[in-house]
Amino acid sequence: MNPESHTVPKTDNGDNIEITTEVKNPARNIEDMTNETRDEKYEETVLPTLQPPEEKIFKKNLIAKVDRRLLLMLVVMYILACLDRTNIGNARLAGLERDLGLTVDQFQISLATFYVGYVLLEVPSNIVIGKFTPSKWIPFLMMLWSIAICCMSAVRGFPDLVVTRFVLGITEAGFAPGSIFLLSMWYKRSQFALRFSIFFSGSVLAGAFGGILAYLIIDVMKDAGGLEGWRWLFLIEGLCTLLISFVAFFVLPNFPENANFLTPKEKKYLVTRLSKDDGSLHSPRRHKEFSHRGLLMAIKDWKVYHNMISGICGGIALHSITLYLPTLIHSMGFNAMQSQLLTVPPYLFGWIFSLMVALHSDRTKERSWHIVASTMVAIVGYVGLATLESRVAKYISTFFITSGVWSMIPLKLAWFLNIHSYPHDKRSIAIAMIITISNCSGIIASMLYQPKDGPRFVKTNVLIASLLSLTVILVIFMRFMLHRENEKMNSLAVKNNTPSIDKGDLRTVNVEKTAKIKTHDEMDVEKREHEASEDANGRDPQFRYIL
Repeated sequence: MNPESHTVPKTDNGDNIEITTEVKNPARNIEDMTNETRDEKYEETVLPTLQPPEEKIFKKNLIAKVDRRLLLMLVVMYILACLDRTNIGNARLAGLERDLGLTVDQFQISLATFYVGYVLLEVPSNIVIGKFTPSKWIPFLMMLWSIAICCMSAVRGFPDLVVTRFVLGITEAGFAPGSIFLLSMWYKRSQFALRFSIFFSGSVLAGAFGGILAYLIIDVMKDAGGLEGWRWLFLIEGLCTLLISFVAFFVLPNFPENANFLTPKEKKYLVTRLSKDDGSLHSPRRHKEFSHRGLLMAIKDWKVYHNMISGICGGIALHSITLYLPTLIHSMGFNAMQSQLLTVPPYLFGWIFSLMVALHSDRTKERSWHIVASTMVAIVGYVGLATLESRVAKYISTFFITSGVWSMIPLKLAWFLNIHSYPHDKRSIAIAMIITISNCSGIIASMLYQPKDGPRFVKTNVLIASLLSLTVILVIFMRFMLHRENEKMNSLAVKNNTPSIDKGDLRTVNVEKTAKIKTHDEMDVEKREHEASEDANGRDPQFRYIL
């Protein structure tokens, strides 16, 4: 097909705007098409004209600006969330169990009740986030759980502890899925893995230094004001969380199109770029109202349930190592203080490893094989714990577990959001459903490592290794199915003669000038024409899954 040149009628100021469309055979190189190629070509041709060096600097500075304002704030909030949910383990070492007269079973029940409240409110919270702005809803949740933590400093027995832990679970429930949804509205799909790894580094940092911080608070404040050290731990960490929640009310942004820290040019650039990436280029990025259509789409999608199973398998590994790493190290023959300190190296090593894997995954625009490789690393660690006798070898196995698990989880979330990227109301519900079921694994994990199975915990470690092996199978199956769907979309593109933004297909449009001459009727016609060409899920025809 020969290049065609169309001249748009003159505008009020007499300018002619020429739109050049060069469309070659859409079947050409379609199998080799990648989201990166389409996005880069799109950004070069459709976004406001910038010279290549200027555009590169502009993009780099803009993403760094978003990272500083959004990502950094969420990481700080997540660190505090993880400290608040896990400091009960430190309080146990400081005498909480003894002072409240708890049995081992009662303590484990108090751990599990947090996850009961957590899973009950995750989906409703992500529905509510569509009615209220994230910049208000997420800090509001943080304020509520900080109050719950402060109340834990006043518990007098098992019933009080169970109630406060349940309330803590309810109030924390919306934070993680809400934060993940908010991050997904600011970054391209190819940027998810690294950002999610940085976000989840809050859990790693809380695990690495939470024990040391707790020890210092308990040691310094013990018996101050007639209160036990563990009560001061809950009170001080709760007040710190309350303070940060007030800061978050003023710092946390909503969405790119209404962010007050961006210039109009930056807003336009981000919105257009992100809309193209998730397949909603010609449709409004809706997030202000809950849509029953999105809920029904999530419920009917088999991929949501597949990812739920995969999520709960990985979640059991995540929660078990988070809750019981000090116990596992203590079972190797180290004393209580040594066990707390020896958790730091595996946490830090796993954190660095996860960032490296995520960075490589984003750069290569590949998810599934990175998830498989990370999961295999964790499997090696659990098999090592179950079979090795040497204390040093068993300790080294914990490095494999933290590295594999903490690199696998962010990659899976990035992939889930790629799979359920559009429409946005479906994305919000789907990710909440997946995380809800995944967090049910916390209830299971809290019951796994029984004292009677120590010190090797062979059955538990083999069970977790088996669940991770199932995860590998599920990921490979999903990759196969998504590849088939991509092939179907490629075939449909050929059948409908749909041009793709690739090296062979070029569309040059001056967005600034075109926007000035379009009437409402013209835009309405364009919207109807585009909707007629969208696929069954409402995506742009050029959308493809990242494998």
